[in-house]
Amino acid sequence: MNYYDELLDRIQILMDSSLYDEADALIMNELNVPYIPRDVEQKLLEFKEYINSYKSSDFHLSDEDIASYLGQDESHQLLAVNELNSKNLRDHIALCQKYLNGNGSSNGKALLIDSLVRQEIDHVFTVNRNDGSISFNPREICKIEDSEGCRKATELLEETFMKEPSKLLMARQLLAKELLLLLPASMNEEEGTYVAEKITDYINDAFGEC
Repeated sequence: MNYYDELLDRIQILMDSSLYDEADALIMNELNVPYIPRDVEQKLLEFKEYINSYKSSDFHLSDEDIASYLGQDESHQLLAVNELNSKNLRDHIALCQKYLNGNGSSNGKALLIDSLVRQEIDHVFTVNRNDGSISFNPREICKIEDSEGCRKATELLEETFMKEPSKLLMARQLLAKELLLLLPASMNEEEGTYVAEKITDYINDAFGEC
């Protein structure tokens, strides 16, 4: 599977999970690249048209729906988290705590923690992860892009893929996922160097390069 196949699959998965903002961001980033294959461009434009049509509707989940979806499969959880993240999370602290402390999707929890951090919620939460439970206050955590590790990894990836925009976009996406799944912990400079090397190896392998 080449880069474009993986890109289209990622966008489709995001759309299937109703994460339209994230899918739209990937589409727009790729459409802004100087060159993409014509068939890929056409597919991206079809995705874009669908998302625009969806966004023009008045579809929203009720608070009851959100609470229900958070207890279902990952697709429903991501849909609920996406809707919850558009709200003032200070009004939904109990629901956030219940979800974070449960056995829900790692991706859903990561996206919710990221929103709690960005809204600077001043409350101590406990998140249940595969490696145990962690208590944290979102207000005391820096945004993922402000961590030392993110800065270092971004610097190294930009140096490596400076002349290859598509690979750089993919590298940034992979880094963002690494940083999100690490929350509520952050990445230091040494870890950022390691992650950048790992992402570089992965991308080179995906493109059949040494």
